[in-house]
Amino acid sequence: MHRQRPILLAVSLVAVVVWAVPHEVQACSCMPPPAPTVARDQAEAVFEARVEAVQTSDSNGMVRYGLAVQRVFKGDLPASTTVVTRSSSAACGRSFVVGKSYLLYAHRTPEGDLGDTMCSRTRQMGTADEDLAALGAGTPPPAPAAPESQSREPPRIEPPAAPPALGAPAPTTRQGCDLAGSGPAGLASLVLLALRRRRRAATCVSPHPQGPVSEPGA
Repeated sequence: MHRQRPILLAVSLVAVVVWAVPHEVQACSCMPPPAPTVARDQAEAVFEARVEAVQTSDSNGMVRYGLAVQRVFKGDLPASTTVVTRSSSAACGRSFVVGKSYLLYAHRTPEGDLGDTMCSRTRQMGTADEDLAALGAGTPPPAPAAPESQSREPPRIEPPAAPPALGAPAPTTRQGCDLAGSGPAGLASLVLLALRRRRRAATCVSPHPQGPVSEPGA
């Protein structure tokens, strides 16, 4: 009888220790996921994506993954997006592997991000044959917008003048002074100019005319 007491005491201690272990290890309890079409209707977005990057957990115990979207079955998604999940699997956080492709059934978090948990129907593409058969082919995401480039307008080159038609008269060119177009003022200017030239010519004439030149010895 005395030998059974230490055994009973040891069993009791083990039971207390097991009960005292934090229940967080088994806190995540999920129901079996619904059929693909039902899961699609319940999700905010359903898409195939490759995991490109993973960020460290923030102060709220959330981790963010960068995704390259390959096909979209529901939702309006760009070519690149992110998904958040709990960093702890005990809190139903899902762990994604960088470089792997997944079929994600994502929900919308209160902060407006796309989120996922272990309780969703998300799975790797290698085990998504049933889902793809029910969801169809899907559509590719829109291509990323190309950066705007400054357009430079080429300089304008005036076309050469057309050659004159055969048999057309040659264009007339003016020579000399156009007295008709100058009017009375132009005629008066010409008269004054002629008078000034005559006066200058008169002043150049010698006032003493030369007499007959006598030959030497006359």
